[in-house]
Amino acid sequence: MVLVKDPNKRPMVPIEQTEFFQAVAKDVLGPRQGGAIIFVDAQNARKGVAKTTAAVVLARLFSKAFDYELLKEDCLLAGPDYVRRHREQPGKEQPSVIVADELVGGGAGDGRRAMSNANIKMGRAFQLLRKKRVITLTTLPDWGDADSRLQKQAAYRVHVLEDPIGTMKTYKITVPFDGRGGPRTRGLGPGDTTRRISFPDLNAYDDPLLKHLEELKDELIDQTDFDASALQETDDEAENVVDETQLRREERIETAIRMYKPWDEGHSATYDEVAGVIPEFGPDWVGKVVRAWNRGEHRDLVPDPT
Repeated sequence: MVLVKDPNKRPMVPIEQTEFFQAVAKDVLGPRQGGAIIFVDAQNARKGVAKTTAAVVLARLFSKAFDYELLKEDCLLAGPDYVRRHREQPGKEQPSVIVADELVGGGAGDGRRAMSNANIKMGRAFQLLRKKRVITLTTLPDWGDADSRLQKQAAYRVHVLEDPIGTMKTYKITVPFDGRGGPRTRGLGPGDTTRRISFPDLNAYDDPLLKHLEELKDELIDQTDFDASALQETDDEAENVVDETQLRREERIETAIRMYKPWDEGHSATYDEVAGVIPEFGPDWVGKVVRAWNRGEHRDLVPDPT
């Protein structure tokens, strides 16, 4: 059992009882019935603060909670192999977990390479998470280094502290409903604060999953281009992972619903205004989307915030 230190010096509680763990569990088991993308980064982008250890600890806890057998194949470097492994995950009937280590260093997800094939495919795979109940824990030096499209699709940020080693804080990632501005973070309790969570040193237990990831990273360092795709499947093998037309349609539906805000009686946007930012469709289409959401459709894209 992993215990958590409360900032107000109240008795320590199991990590499974923290606001963070309960929020992720609700995403997976609650009405949304979806997955969750969790960024694991480090304070001051420091190396050696056990980001990978934190990700593996959380992966083991989530796997246990959702009765999923976490395999070595579920722990990999971010990149093309993640796309392949995601395709192999169970459907909505079984929640599952993946650790995608080194989002920036592994050959995918770097915000400075926004239009690279690896980034585009990683973004497509992240979008598909809403079709399955997959929890992805992905590590990177600082979450601000990630491609902005990946940031918007992430749900939580686990911020590993440099002092003391073996502690972290958790945050919910939010995106403005009008789509303007970048993603933001807010603490996950208690109240408006966030707990300092302690996690064990898996090296002391010779954890096989952590050891496996360390071996993959050693192989990556040996590659001259430092690109995880050299160790994983080729671009051709991952090319057809997503139906482009379907993805574009879902993006437009999500944009229309978030702008119109059908759950808010005081919303200010009109069908015409929403259609103005979605060039392919007109106000009649926006109206159909909004009415469908009111009937309970498209909730996997935009859950009811009320």
